[in-house]
Amino acid sequence: MKFNLFCRSLLFSLYFYISVIVFAVFFVAVSPFINIKKRYSLTTNYIKILLKILRLICDINWRVLGKINSQKPVVIASNHQGLWESLYLQTLCNPLTTIIKREIIYVPFFGWAVNLLQPIKINRLKKLESAKKVIRNGSKRIKGGFSVLVFPEGTRKRPNTVVGKFARSAADLAIKNGVDLIPIYHDSGLYWRNKKFLKFPGTVQVVIGDPISGANSQEMTKNLEEWMNNMASMGTD
Repeated sequence: MKFNLFCRSLLFSLYFYISVIVFAVFFVAVSPFINIKKRYSLTTNYIKILLKILRLICDINWRVLGKINSQKPVVIASNHQGLWESLYLQTLCNPLTTIIKREIIYVPFFGWAVNLLQPIKINRLKKLESAKKVIRNGSKRIKGGFSVLVFPEGTRKRPNTVVGKFARSAADLAIKNGVDLIPIYHDSGLYWRNKKFLKFPGTVQVVIGDPISGANSQEMTKNLEEWMNNMASMGTD
């Protein structure tokens, strides 16, 4: 069993790293000649293929309950367990701006390509400055027709545990721009574990909730935390 898991994980890892390099080189070469929304479309198509290969090799599937009904940009707030959701959530809205640690853009190939998507780059050591930057730049993206993905926990957490304390950035951004705050909960960390080599077969459960409401950003953030913790305590079934 473990040998089979190892072989599958190794095969996928080889595909993953080689495909990232090939795609990144291609992406960097063509980006000067296409607009930002076409860059996002290219990236989304690459991710969809990558997830299909993951399903084929490692038998990691996913089931989604709910959907995003808004026809205009939204703020998506998701729990954070690993790399899977960072990829998958990019396929839900196009275009979708992400918030990343600024160090990522210096990672060869991968970081170069990510930087061409014009993400919101923050310094996690400067929390107040980063929060202001998320609101300022996130608002610009929303006005430009982009949805924004926020991981309000700020860091990855183990699956089947209560979510961490949420920053108010997601709620602030939604309220300021008059758009929906869409909560998403998943258990991807059970199968693609954070910073672990082995990939375990199974079906990732993804729940897309109704828009979170609240009289102000503090109340909205509290309601978001409660929704997330309810999902974590019940499981996603």
